[in-house]
Formats: sequence, structure tokens, C-alpha cells
Amino acid sequence: MMMSEFIERVGFEPTAAEYAEIEQEYMGCDVDKDKFCKEWKKNGGIQRLCRMRARRIEELEAEVAMKDRQYEEMDARHSRQFNEMHSRLKSELEAATRSLEIARKKKDCYYGEIEKARAAQKEAEEKLAKIREAFAILGIVLFVSLSEPKSLLFLQIK
Repeated sequence: MMMSEFIERVGFEPTAAEYAEIEQEYMGCDVDKDKFCKEWKKNGGIQRLCRMRARRIEELEAEVAMKDRQYEEMDARHSRQFNEMHSRLKSELEAATRSLEIARKKKDCYYGEIEKARAAQKEAEEKLAKIREAFAILGIVLFVSLSEPKSLLFLQIK
């Protein structure tokens, strides 16, 4: 018997899976399709399928409710992890920003010290040049190493 024939005789449309069970039931008995359909309907086949559908709906609703709970738990866990990570990264960023600011201040301080040292070096070179001029006038040769801060001063008289 075809599904369309079953629907026409019984006045009820089963799903494909339900009809597969009905067809197995039909194949297991030794009656023609008209009598089978009449007996199936008389013996509460429609009500039985409706109860099975209701149970399946309840099962699916319970499954959906369980999935909703699992989703809510997972969402709460991930939200908590995200918030913890956000807080940690924010703290790390603040610490790195502070360290960067300290490094910038040190750099500015070092540049200031370098400028002072360059000015002192320039002043020392100018003084040395004047001393050499004065010694040249006197006929004295002066040797000074500027690369070594504690270098010895040599005088040679011409």
C-alpha cells in the first residue's frame, strides 16, 4: 500500500517515519488494505500516533530546555572568562603605560645630561684652545687627550 492510499482511506497524514511503522504493521498481517485501514483506525491508530507525537514533542521540549541551560551556563562561563581576561589585560596595559612613561622621563633626563656634558665639553675645548694659543705664544707645546678624562698633560718647551 502506498502512503497516499493510506491517507485517503484513514483521513490522517502520518510522517514518513510513522508510515514506515504502519507499513511494517500492514505487511505483518494477512488482510487487504481497506480492511487494514478500517481496523487500524477503529483500534485507535490515530490516537496512538497523536500520543506518540505528544511524547516526542515533550522529549524535544525537554531537550531544548536542557540545551538552553547548557547554553546559559556556557555563556556565563565565557563571559566570566572574558571579563577576567579583559581586567588582566587592562592592568597589564596600565602597567606597561606607566613603565613607558617612566622610560620617557628617564630618556628626557639622559638627553638633558648629554646636552650639559656637550656644553661642558665645548667649553673645555674652547678653554684648551685659548691655553694652547697662550702657550704657543710662550713657545710651549701642550698635549692633552680629550678622549681620556683623566689623561696627563704634557708640556714640551721649544
